[in-house]
Amino acid sequence: MTRAWQAVCASVVLTMLWTVATPARAYQWLEAESPHFHVLARGTQAKLEQRVQRLERLHHAMLLALGAAEGQTLSRPPFQMVMKDDENVVASLFPALRDRASGVFILDDDGAIAVSAAWLEQGRRDYTGQILYHEYAHRLMFQYARLRYPSWYVEGFAEYFAATFMDDDVVEIGASPLTARVLDRERWVEAAQLLRPKSKAAGGKDLDPLDSPTFYVQSWLLTHYMLADSARTQRFNDYFRRVAAGEDAVAAFEPAIGVPVDKLNDELRSYRDKMYVARLPNSSLPKVELRVMPMPEAEAEAEFDRLIVFASRKGDVGKAALERLRAAVARAGGERAPARMRLALAYAETRIGDVQHALELLSPWAQREDVPFEANRLLGWAWQAQAERAQGAERTQAADQARGFLMAAYRQRRNDAPTLFQLARVLLETKGMSPSVVNAAEAAAMYEPQVGPYAVLAASVQLQSGNRDKAARPLETLANNPHGGAAVERARAALQALKSNQDTADVLALLNGTKKPTTP
Repeated sequence: MTRAWQAVCASVVLTMLWTVATPARAYQWLEAESPHFHVLARGTQAKLEQRVQRLERLHHAMLLALGAAEGQTLSRPPFQMVMKDDENVVASLFPALRDRASGVFILDDDGAIAVSAAWLEQGRRDYTGQILYHEYAHRLMFQYARLRYPSWYVEGFAEYFAATFMDDDVVEIGASPLTARVLDRERWVEAAQLLRPKSKAAGGKDLDPLDSPTFYVQSWLLTHYMLADSARTQRFNDYFRRVAAGEDAVAAFEPAIGVPVDKLNDELRSYRDKMYVARLPNSSLPKVELRVMPMPEAEAEAEFDRLIVFASRKGDVGKAALERLRAAVARAGGERAPARMRLALAYAETRIGDVQHALELLSPWAQREDVPFEANRLLGWAWQAQAERAQGAERTQAADQARGFLMAAYRQRRNDAPTLFQLARVLLETKGMSPSVVNAAEAAAMYEPQVGPYAVLAASVQLQSGNRDKAARPLETLANNPHGGAAVERARAALQALKSNQDTADVLALLNGTKKPTTP
């Protein structure tokens, strides 16, 4: 083990921007596929291969920390990431973040993606990696969480793995994040608020701990303290179970952990002076097979614009991407344009443009025997969007078409959460409440539990089916998301109502926002 304390000064935000000088390189558009990742990148092949191998090693290390053995994992489609040789790549999706963020994790009813600048490096520090590692840690934790984890552990786990250092020989886990020195300059969050943060939106007063620059670093330090000793880790897991069962997060802490709450920050300061990094040889972590393929410029730019629509459907940014896609497909020959470009445009038209145009673009695939998955999925989405705009028999016919194509996509890829989510919706529309609706909604929330619409739909159909106990799990996952906004607050209110045995109608009203929670 190697002594670790190499923090450097930086301010705390959800995703951070560091200005780093990088040498000029011959960049090109590339696509990489590995067992757990699908990456669209503009950069160099050697660096992309290295990055994806490191992501795979980190994936394995995170599973070990979560106690999920490789044989116990669920098969999921690879997680989609974008890395581009542009320090303001995030501003392509969110202009307000120009010069403020180098990476972002995006959740939508079409799933989740991470976007990062590439390749921000200086010396041994890998800034791109740290952004991606933090965001991927959130996704993996939510997928494999066995309990409702508190906010400090959700953020602390992500920060703990974000600072992972990798080279050709070793993986160092548990190093100090770039923000650690903020603990030397700023007032620490009181331990009781760290354990049980109460946001202003939920009735908290004075300080919202999640707004404090020290909350995330203290969360990292407490997570480090937890994971440094196996017996202590077990005590914390027992503590998580007690809190999930209804015990107060502050009152249960000392009986479970053995440290008085008012002494916790002192304990963490003492631990900080003697903490160490875990060093794992690369030989102990799996090296996977991956494919890296060059992409034609026009196809890659079309795919990037599709992802801009995914991330920024509302407003001018998405509309501009749609117009670029229309022009690019026209330049490439319209119906003779590469399939990937036409599918990208069909996606954008379905989401924010002309649904009828999307169906026209997709019609050549609809006539084929061997319809590819993406075409089946988009045909289902387009017909579903068409149904939402229609009435009477026309609506019924469009919904039936949507159900047929989504069922075909589901048979091709049974673990695709967006397809399962849309299938549950269209089955509910065409067949009413049924076990198939419940199963599809529950599976979508299981595969991507951090996506708010999936969790809300799964909880809603379980409640409407009389399965109140099964509604708690998706609500707990959503309620545990520190950055989920209004949907999270509704999930927390609904979960509290569920656990206090309020009527199902009241729980549903709190979940869909038609009833406001009572402020304590």
